[in-house]
Amino acid sequence: IVANLNYDNEAIRYTLFDLYKDNLKRGYFYYEGGLPANAFLAVSLVAAIVKQFDWLRAFIESEKNNIIDDNDTKDFYRLGKAIYLFGIGKYEECLEIIPPTSPSIDYLLNGKRLELRALYEMQSDLFPYKLDAFKMFMSRTSQKLFTDKLRLQNVNFVNILTQIMNSTPGDVKRSELLVKRIHEKKQSADWRWLLQKAEALRQK
Repeated sequence: IVANLNYDNEAIRYTLFDLYKDNLKRGYFYYEGGLPANAFLAVSLVAAIVKQFDWLRAFIESEKNNIIDDNDTKDFYRLGKAIYLFGIGKYEECLEIIPPTSPSIDYLLNGKRLELRALYEMQSDLFPYKLDAFKMFMSRTSQKLFTDKLRLQNVNFVNILTQIMNSTPGDVKRSELLVKRIHEKKQSADWRWLLQKAEALRQK
């Protein structure tokens, strides 16, 4: 869900956000009074992408008890809140609230990538180990569990992030090479974040 939204076009991102808000207001997303989990995740991700964090916080809390098929520990809600916390730079709190697993593939993959992104931002010693674990997860998980597109998005994400991890800050040529590669692989989950991290390598 929204794993590789067209980040190059800011107008499209805001148009989608406005459309989601309008659909929520009109009740189009709801089913028998509840909000489907995939709609909750999609709205949360798009709101974070356009950095509407005050709106996102209010949305998450207003729907806390309305998400269809959420469990007793509110795992769907918790991932939405973790997306918000990451967006405002509260990485430790984000990590504390991410559910460790999920029966939903979309929630599971978004949670694993969000954990990696937060660990990277914190420059945590756990980051390389968690990255290796995600690589193994993607390579060993049954092909039947993922569509080809979903697998490609996440494999591209982990491969590019590995290259970023193995780069030296201040290496301008390396940064430019990675930026070029990322632009060539727009079928990557969290594409814009990867691009930002590659560009940041120019600075020591």
